[in-house]
Amino acid sequence: MQFQIDKHLRQTQSQKLSQQAIQSIRILQMNGQDLHAFLTDEAEKNPLLDLSFPVPGKAAQASPARPVPSPSAGIPAGGDLPGIAETHACPVTLREYLLDQATLTFRRPQNRRIAAEIIESIEPDGYLRRPISDIARALGLPERPLLDVLARIQQFDPCGVAARDLAECLRLQLQDQGELTDKRACLLANLPLLAAYDFDALARKCGCDRNDVMAMVARLKQLNPAPGRQFDSAPVPLAMPDILLTPAHDGEFRVELNPEVLPRALVDREYQALIRPQARETHEKKFIADCLRNATWLVRNLDMRAQTILRVATELVAQQREFFLHGAASLRPLCLRDIADAVGVHQSTVSRAIANKYILGPRGLVAMKSLFSEGLATSGGEEQVSGAAVRNRISALVNAERADAILSDDAIVSALDRSGITIARRTVAKYRRMLRIPSSSVRRRIKAAQAQPAA
Repeated sequence: MQFQIDKHLRQTQSQKLSQQAIQSIRILQMNGQDLHAFLTDEAEKNPLLDLSFPVPGKAAQASPARPVPSPSAGIPAGGDLPGIAETHACPVTLREYLLDQATLTFRRPQNRRIAAEIIESIEPDGYLRRPISDIARALGLPERPLLDVLARIQQFDPCGVAARDLAECLRLQLQDQGELTDKRACLLANLPLLAAYDFDALARKCGCDRNDVMAMVARLKQLNPAPGRQFDSAPVPLAMPDILLTPAHDGEFRVELNPEVLPRALVDREYQALIRPQARETHEKKFIADCLRNATWLVRNLDMRAQTILRVATELVAQQREFFLHGAASLRPLCLRDIADAVGVHQSTVSRAIANKYILGPRGLVAMKSLFSEGLATSGGEEQVSGAAVRNRISALVNAERADAILSDDAIVSALDRSGITIARRTVAKYRRMLRIPSSSVRRRIKAAQAQPAA
């Protein structure tokens, strides 16, 4: 077998996206926050890009109030409350709160050192998941003094802090309130059975009847499973709407871009005219030319992005008008192709235009992506109902069921059929799992437990 090497010239054609097209695709799928970060970076690199951002409204800047652990902290001796400006300060963290208590509790330097290491290991929800053996090894100490210090820390406020698992967290809270009985201790030692709603097995383990078990469960539900969460001072990310929807006459809506997430980008021609005569070297002239070209592209792409999002949102609102008027039960079946055909763009363009975008309207803040739903045939076969509307109907049926009349999946199928929706039992089971609704047997146990008073 012989091998031969030859040279051949071959001309081919292939499509490649230009840098301008790639940039257009990238910024179309960005939400307001991502676009702000991207443009800020571009403005730092391009002196010819004149960029300004609108000042967000007060509502967008608002953040949830955080509880301060000590209700009397900061109140003067005279009893007059300070003004709002005087009390606006960084909230106390769980770590700081525990360290303050440790300073007042422990006198010996070794115990303070142990307490500081344990507190540093406590997670934001208040649990100590790091093994004591690891902490002892890090400190070069035996475990016994660490366990003694841990027992003291577990008496700190908030109650249940520094627990190593859920059972210990609940036990500490019951113990603090003088409510830790032998039966409740047995219940806490068998939480896996409780997670399975196996009340009969729990009753046998704890030596009591089923009603007593469910009464104890009702009491456990009043406790705090994550005592450290009240100190979580991390700011809650706010989703800024890209589209504002306001009712107009005759049940129609006015669709507008949110000006608070629309940056103003211009090519700074004055600065270009100022620096162009100063460019002597070839690389300097090339730099100015590149900056001018990139700034021009970016301004055009931003304008195209705004127009595309507005066109897609306008058509989306028109298609789902009944949803904005009457709620989730009126959501129509809708796919990307429906909007793409109506607007005259590709499906991928619609997908990018709705990615991480929100509409603020009569139904609150709605993700644009959530307005798309698959369709299911009705019993007449002439119309279709959206899967989201069916899931909403299933959720309503389950929420309305009584403890003595829990609906099975077959019963839900029958109820939907009576309302004109033909659906298979396996589809009901799939939607129920999507909604995180337990099976009928588990719901029956939950309803029975909820009906019991606290012990």
